[in-house]
Amino acid sequence: MVTMDADENRFVALVDLDAFYASVETLEDSTLVGKPLLIGGSPTSRGVVAAASYEARKYGCHSAMPMSRAVKLCPIAVILSPRFSLYHEYSQKVMALLRRESYLVQQMSIDEAYVDLTSMAKTWDEAEGLAHRMQGRIRLDLGLPASVGLASNKLVAKVACETGKPEGFVVVRDGQESAFLDGLMVRALPGIGPQSAQKLRNSGFATLGQIACASLHTMMNILGPYGAVIQRRARGEDPSPVTTDHETKSVSAEETFAEDVSDGQSLAAEIERLSKRVAESLSNHGLVARTITLKLRNTEFLTITRSSSRDRSTADVEAIVADALHLLGVNWVDGDPVRLIGVGASNLRLVHATGQLTMDI
Repeated sequence: MVTMDADENRFVALVDLDAFYASVETLEDSTLVGKPLLIGGSPTSRGVVAAASYEARKYGCHSAMPMSRAVKLCPIAVILSPRFSLYHEYSQKVMALLRRESYLVQQMSIDEAYVDLTSMAKTWDEAEGLAHRMQGRIRLDLGLPASVGLASNKLVAKVACETGKPEGFVVVRDGQESAFLDGLMVRALPGIGPQSAQKLRNSGFATLGQIACASLHTMMNILGPYGAVIQRRARGEDPSPVTTDHETKSVSAEETFAEDVSDGQSLAAEIERLSKRVAESLSNHGLVARTITLKLRNTEFLTITRSSSRDRSTADVEAIVADALHLLGVNWVDGDPVRLIGVGASNLRLVHATGQLTMDI
């Protein structure tokens, strides 16, 4: 793992590809340019929106929305099935481009990465020039739009990038963090979800500036110990380094059925199929897992997750299947309809850590 220690002269850029899936599709087919695009499952079979172009977002469409609802909001939308292998190819090209600009690139997702420019730039003007070049090369060399946030730490760079979308370029220089964050609504801060935001609003906190100026006692009364963390973030404090490793914490696979399934044999067969996918993913990444998780969602969208841990880590498909079936047996009532089922693996570690002798799992 490569890291850059936090210091007073850090230059951290967050590069986020705008409406990535939709941008790739329009790049592949120019007739789609300017049209509202919805990428995901079928609206007639409980499909979900994986991505929506900015043209579709104007109608209120967004990712994770049922496709049937998205189509009602935007009847003129073009619906496309996702092509994940194609998106992965474009993502690899972008990340390779970023790594030619800096040896410290931390990929966070298929379309987002932090780039530490500290070792390449001595001044903010130089850092801005490098960040502009990255954004320009992604557009000119690969044809993809991207937004960039540049700041002295990862947190502020993230917020800056979000405020500039699409194709924005927002710079928050060292010492300007408070002025930038103070007027933003509380949900603009990563780590504040809907429930925390509601608690803050109920207590009279609407902006990050109000959180930053509040007493620590008040914040902890509202959010518990997490209130201290949120207050530091609201003040623009984030010492976390940019690292070249993106640790995989879990591997999972799930399936939403076109029609509810209430037959035990069918659920067992699906568990076996999903377990094979999880085992293959573990094997491909050289990982083993101690904890297996089963996820079930019923027709009323009530979701339960149940886990069991083994004495020894494994990537063996038969072991994963056995644990998942056991969880099904003790958590599912025979005949209850299931809308979604998933199998996951966590508590991961490498099969052979670097520098260690080979040991039996």
